[in-house]
Amino acid sequence: MMTTAFRRPFASVLQLAVSVSTLLIFTSLLCAAVRTVTGHSGEGVASFAFTDVPAPSKSDAATGAKFTLLNGDADSNGGGTEQLHDGKVPTEADAPGQNFFFAAGTSGGRILVELDHLTEVKQVNSYSWHPDARGPQVYKLYASDGTAANFNGRPFRGVNRETVGWKMIAAVDTRAKGRGQHGVSIANSAGILGKFRMLLFDFSPTETADDFGNTFYSEIDVVELGAPVELAASTSAVPIVIQSADGYCEIRIDTGKAPELSEWAEQKLAPTLAAWYPKIVALMGSNEFSAPKSFSVAIRPGDGAAATSGARITANSTWLKGELNGEALGAIVHEVVHVVQQYGGGRRNDSRAPAWLIEGIPDYIRFFKYEPESHGADIIWLRGRRNTDLNYDRLYRISANFLDYVIEHYGRDNALLAKVNAACRQGSYSDDLWKDITGKPLAELNAEWKAVVKRQLATKTETGIHTLSDAEKSAGWTSLFNGVDFTGWHNLKREGVRPGWQVKDGLLVCVDPHDAGDLVTTGKFSAFELELDYNISEGGNSGIIYHVTDEGGAVWATGPEFQLEDNARAADPQRCGWLYGLYQPPDDPQTGKPLDATKPAGEWNHIRLVISPDKCEHSVNGVKYFEYVMSSDDFKRRVAASKFSKMPLFAKSGSGHLALQGDHGQISFRNLKIRALPVTAESGVGKP
Repeated sequence: MMTTAFRRPFASVLQLAVSVSTLLIFTSLLCAAVRTVTGHSGEGVASFAFTDVPAPSKSDAATGAKFTLLNGDADSNGGGTEQLHDGKVPTEADAPGQNFFFAAGTSGGRILVELDHLTEVKQVNSYSWHPDARGPQVYKLYASDGTAANFNGRPFRGVNRETVGWKMIAAVDTRAKGRGQHGVSIANSAGILGKFRMLLFDFSPTETADDFGNTFYSEIDVVELGAPVELAASTSAVPIVIQSADGYCEIRIDTGKAPELSEWAEQKLAPTLAAWYPKIVALMGSNEFSAPKSFSVAIRPGDGAAATSGARITANSTWLKGELNGEALGAIVHEVVHVVQQYGGGRRNDSRAPAWLIEGIPDYIRFFKYEPESHGADIIWLRGRRNTDLNYDRLYRISANFLDYVIEHYGRDNALLAKVNAACRQGSYSDDLWKDITGKPLAELNAEWKAVVKRQLATKTETGIHTLSDAEKSAGWTSLFNGVDFTGWHNLKREGVRPGWQVKDGLLVCVDPHDAGDLVTTGKFSAFELELDYNISEGGNSGIIYHVTDEGGAVWATGPEFQLEDNARAADPQRCGWLYGLYQPPDDPQTGKPLDATKPAGEWNHIRLVISPDKCEHSVNGVKYFEYVMSSDDFKRRVAASKFSKMPLFAKSGSGHLALQGDHGQISFRNLKIRALPVTAESGVGKP
C-alpha cells in the first residue's frame, strides 16, 4: 500500500511536471515575439553606425538573392534594385544613384526578394539616408516558404497577401524620428523569424502632400542564422569638397564612378561652381528665401546629359566626356539653377510652376549670364532657326530669350526674376503675375518681344558690321571684333572674359558693369589709327585706353584714356572725347562751353583716335576736338600737374594693348577697326 500510496502522488507530480513544462514551452512561444529596433542619426555617417541596429553587411543572404520590382515605378534618377543588395552604402546623405527609390509623386510599390535556398532568417535589416522627407522608412514585411497550396509568388497590389501563402512579419514606420539616416532591424527573440524562401516588401511614401516622399533605400540585409557577416563598404572614393566663393555653401563632387573625369572636375568644374553658385543665388534670391547650404554633383554613366533632384545633381559621364570643350560646364550650371529654384516646396494643391519657367530660367542664366559667348539662345541662335514659332513657351531656349527681353526692359535690377522665382517656389505663380510686375499682361509682353525679334531677324546678318571692304583691307585696316565671340580680347591680367561683357546681336556689349572690368586686346599697338562706334546708356561712363601694359594695377595706371560718356547725365566732369585729365576741346562759341559733338545716350556715336609720334588726334562724329604730341614738353607739364604724376608708368611704354572700360555703366561697341601707322627710329611714341 505504501508503494501504491507512493506511486499515485508521483504520477500526479509527473503529470503536473509535464503540464508545467508544456505550459512553459507554450508560454515561451507566446513570449517569443518579433521585435523591431530602429536607429537614427540626423546627419549620418558613411558607416551607418547605430547603437542597437547592426551595421550593413555585404555577405548576407540578400547578396545572392533575386530582387524583383512587382509594383511601382523606380525613379530614373536613382539606382536599380541592385543597389539594395550590392553590399555597398552611400557616402553622403543625398545620393540618388547609390540608392533605390520610387518615382516622385507615386505611392511606393512592392519588391520581391527570392532567396537562393530555404533560409533560417535571423534578422531582416533595412537602411536609408536622406536629408529631408526621403530619409524615414515606411513599409510592411511579409515572408513565405512557398509551400502553401494556394501560394501566389507574385502578389501584386490588390492581392491580399495573407490569403495566398504569405505571413506578415512586421510593420515599419520611422517617420517620428524625422530626416536623416535610418536603420531598422527586425528579429525574433526565439532566435529566428522563420524558415523562408521569399520576402515581400510593401513600401509606402513618407508623405503624400509632397511629391518627394519616397524613401532613399540604401541597403537591405537578410541575415541567416549562424552565417558569418562582413560589413558593407562605402560606394565610392572621397568626393571633392569645396566652399562657394562667399563661404555660404558646401559643394561635393563625386567622380567615384567616373575617375577619368576627376582632374576635369577638380580643375574646371569645381572653380566654376564655387564662383557661380552665389551669383545664381543673387540673381534669383529674395529676403524670404534661403538657398540650400549644400549640394552635390554625382558624375557617373547614365542617360541624357544631367538631371537634378532636390540638392543633388547627377551628370552622365559618357555625355560629359564628349562635351568637355563644349556644353559640359554650361549644362551643369543649368542644373545648379534647379538646385536654387527648389520648386518642390509647394504643397500638392498649390499652383505648379509652368515647365517653360522651370527650364527657361536656367537656360536664361546659362546662355545670357554664364556663357553668352556661346549664343545658345540669342538672335544669332534664332537666325539659324527662322521657322521656329516665336512664343514664350515654345522651346526652353525661346523662353530664355523672352525672359532676357523682359528683364532687360522691365527688370534690370533683378527684382523681376526674383519675384517670378519666389512665386514659382511658393506655389503661388499665375500668369497674372507679369501684369503685376511689368504693368503688361503676358500675352502683350509676348507680342512686344516677338515683334522685336522679327525685326532683328529681318535685318541682314551683320552685313556692313565688322566687315572690311576691299579698299579698307588694302589701306591696312584690321577688324578688332568679329561680331561673334571674344576672339582677340580678354580681361586685364586674366584669361577669358568676365560675364559682364557679352556678344549680343553682333555687338560687343558691357551688360553688367559690376562684373565686367576692363577688356583688353590680345595684340599690342604702337602708332595707329582707331575707329569705332559706341552706344552708351543714360549716365554711362566708359573709355578707350591705349598703350596699356600688365605692369600697372589698372589700365589707366599705364595708358592714357579717350573718355566716353553720356555728356548729358554722367557725373564725371571729364567729357566724351577728352584725353582724361589732360586735354579737352576748345569752347564752342555758341554755347561758351567745351565743344560737344556727341549724340544722346541710346544713339550711335563714331570715334576716331590717331596715335603717332608726330601728333595724336581725337575726333567725335567727324568733328576734330584737339591734337597733342606725347613727347612734347606741354604733354609732360600736363601729366606732372595731374593725378597721373603719382603713376611712374603712365604714358611711358610707347606700345601696349587697347582697353575698353567696363565698370561705369552699360555700353555697346561695333565696327571696331585699326590700322598701324609707321614709327620712325628717331621718334618713338611716348618716349621722353
